[in-house]
Amino acid sequence: MSDHRYMIPRLVTPLRVLLVLLFAGILAVQALMVATVIYEATEGGDAALPIPALVLLGGACLQFIIYCVWRLVGLVKAGSIFSATAFRWVAGILWAYGAALALWVLFTGVVGFLARFTDADIPPGIVLILMVIALAGVVLFLLIAVMRALLQQAVELRTEMEGVI
Repeated sequence: MSDHRYMIPRLVTPLRVLLVLLFAGILAVQALMVATVIYEATEGGDAALPIPALVLLGGACLQFIIYCVWRLVGLVKAGSIFSATAFRWVAGILWAYGAALALWVLFTGVVGFLARFTDADIPPGIVLILMVIALAGVVLFLLIAVMRALLQQAVELRTEMEGVI
């Protein structure tokens, strides 16, 4: 049976590579959104500004979450995940994820409005899919909140154990 202490260093590097790739991918999507808005503005097109703005802000929230995860991975690698420092990064994830979730709900509302009250060719199933994703997002948010509470309990137990020993 392998010891988990030896597995963590082997997982940190691939995880960090994937985090960098994800961050860069989000940055590319943000750049594409900015380029699209600029193109539409210069060509006199009918740009729907709310959607690119929501994508830019949502991307920024996700990039901040990636940064927080990067910092938490560093704490895991250093063996100090059960510390007060970890709470700051988990709280950052919760706040940024909550903001991203609010933006997603707003995005869903904008798409729903466009589908219902404009001539936009948006199938009704798309709005339903966006709503299901929003519901899954709420479940994930609550799961992260529970994991934060478990981390807090683990830190308290560790502090008590160190006091006994």
